[in-house]
Amino acid sequence: MSTHSSNISEGVRLDIAINGFWGGSREKTFSDVRVFNPHAPSNRQSSITQSYRRLRAYERRIREVEHASFTPLVLSACGGLATGASTFYKRLASLLAENWESPTASLLVG
Repeated sequence: MSTHSSNISEGVRLDIAINGFWGGSREKTFSDVRVFNPHAPSNRQSSITQSYRRLRAYERRIREVEHASFTPLVLSACGGLATGASTFYKRLASLLAENWESPTASLLVG
């Protein structure tokens, strides 16, 4: 196993750990939440996609060290979602709707 580009130090922690989110009950998913402000001076030359790419080291670590899946939750302070975040929240709404016996659409509307 090659972990040369992965952060494998003991103190590495991600924001969210969920069992069974994408698959079976034994499958673990980790997420890290990043809020991107496109109007901040430091981000004027960046995009939400570039912020997503910065999380690649976490993704490699989760796959290679934890043997789990990783879903980065990159959100714009202006309301945008990166592709992974959008897919995550749709799946979350679906699971909640199933659990609460409620239509998914009612959970997606604020």
